[in-house]
Amino acid sequence: MSERVVLVSYPEKHVLMLTLSRPKSRNAVTEQMINELVEELDKASSNKDVRAVVVTGDPDARAFSAGADLSGMENRVEGSQKQASRQDVSTFRDAGGFSSLAALRCSKPIIAAINGAAVGWGLAVTLACDLRVVADDAKCGFTMAARGLVNESLSSYLLPRLIGAGNAKELVFTGRVFRARDAVPGLFNYVVPQEQVLRKALDLACEISANASGLSVALCKTLMDVGWDSSPEQAFLNESKCLHYVQKVRTEDLQEGISSFFEKRAPQWKLDANEDLPDFLPLRQRINVKSNSKL
Repeated sequence: MSERVVLVSYPEKHVLMLTLSRPKSRNAVTEQMINELVEELDKASSNKDVRAVVVTGDPDARAFSAGADLSGMENRVEGSQKQASRQDVSTFRDAGGFSSLAALRCSKPIIAAINGAAVGWGLAVTLACDLRVVADDAKCGFTMAARGLVNESLSSYLLPRLIGAGNAKELVFTGRVFRARDAVPGLFNYVVPQEQVLRKALDLACEISANASGLSVALCKTLMDVGWDSSPEQAFLNESKCLHYVQKVRTEDLQEGISSFFEKRAPQWKLDANEDLPDFLPLRQRINVKSNSKL
C-alpha cells in the first residue's frame, strides 16, 4: 500500500487538520491526493469531535500546492488522443472538481492555510474553502490557460463570485502569477507573514469551534452558499425554514446560547452538525456528477 499523501492530525480541540504531503514534488496534486482529500472531508462531516477543518501544505514542500504534476504530461496527452472517442465527453470528469464539491458539501467550516505557492489546482481548490489565510510572499496564479487548459475545480463558478467577473477573467485570461500581498481584494481573508499562516488559521478554527453552534454554522454555510444563486425571496424562504428549525424543532443550542450569554460563560453546544441537520436539506438539488469511468 502506498503512503498516504493527505495527513490527518488534530492540533487543537475539535479541529481537524489535513496536510497535503508530497514534499519532493512541492505537494503537486495527484489522483491519490484528490481521492484522500475527498474521503477525509466527507468523514469530517460525520465526525462529532470535529467542529472545524484546516487544510494546509507540508512545510517541507515550500508550497501549499504547485498544482498539477506536469512531468510526463506531454506523453500522457499524446496517448489519450489516440484513445479518444466521441463518447469520452459523456464520461470524462475534471478530477479537481470532486475535491471542490467535497469542500462545498462538508458540513464543517473549512479554512485553507496557504503556507506557500498555490498555483492551478493548488489555488482553485481553496476557493471552495470557507476562509483563506495566505502567506504574503506566496506565489499564486490561475495558470490554466497559460498551459493550454481551461478552468478547473469549479473555479469558473467560484472565482467570479469572490472577486467579480472582470477581476476573475483578468487573472484567468492572463495566467498571471502574483504574490499574495498583491491579490485582488476578496480572494483571501488574511494575508500574513509565512510563519503566521498556520497559527492564524488554527486560531480562526478555534474561535469558530468555541463561539458558534456547530449546527448553526452548518446551516449558515449552506444558506450563504445557496444564496449566491437564489433570489431575495428565495433567500427569505430558506432562512425562514432554518430559523423555524432552530427556534421550534431543535432548540437545544438556542437555549444554550441564550443561557451562556446571560450567565457570562462559555457555551456548551449540544447539537451535531451532521446528525441533527434538518431533513429538508440540501436547499438546492444536487446533480449526480459521477460517471462509470475512473477519475
